[in-house]
Amino acid sequence: MFKKLLLFAWIGSMAFMVGCKGEQGDVGPKGDAGVAGPAGPAGPAGPAGQNGTGSGGGAAILSLGEIKTTEDGGVLGRIGVDSLSANEQEVYESAVVLVYVKVQGVWWPLPGTVIFDDTKANDFTFVHGVEDATFFVDIINVRWYEEVDKAPMRTFEDVRVILVPGELLRTSAQVDWKDYNKAVTALGLSEANVKLTKQIRFRK
Repeated sequence: MFKKLLLFAWIGSMAFMVGCKGEQGDVGPKGDAGVAGPAGPAGPAGPAGQNGTGSGGGAAILSLGEIKTTEDGGVLGRIGVDSLSANEQEVYESAVVLVYVKVQGVWWPLPGTVIFDDTKANDFTFVHGVEDATFFVDIINVRWYEEVDKAPMRTFEDVRVILVPGELLRTSAQVDWKDYNKAVTALGLSEANVKLTKQIRFRK
């Protein structure tokens, strides 16, 4: 009985000690800042600016519209944007350029084969750059599949050039960039973002 009373007394004293609260001391000095954690994933590209790939920092679409090829089978003149500022030239020079032509209602990626009908097809490629404050894209006929000596004339229903910031292209490696519709969707673009451009002939 005596041992039970001692046990109850010990439990009661422990409860009393836990319940008591003494004076709070002063707050100690602030510790050093911890090491910053890793950066999170990059967010989606912003909308294109007024000048295509300008202040928005995102991708842009240029459209030439319907056009016929020339005697060499390529595109007459150059698809381009002129009167670029120094800053705009830098943006265009650093962008990744994707080119698509529309034939029979289908978007065909370049470089590659474009089928015009059951008996007509061509292989095209392109070159691009900045010259005289003008961004340009030249479409070049590589070969044709008809037994004729001269390059046959062709008509593109539209020519589209998509300019993509290089970093954005690298972080979207899973996108099938050969598919125009998938590329536009991945970049968050639409027909509202299409900017009409023109043919530009350089003085020789």
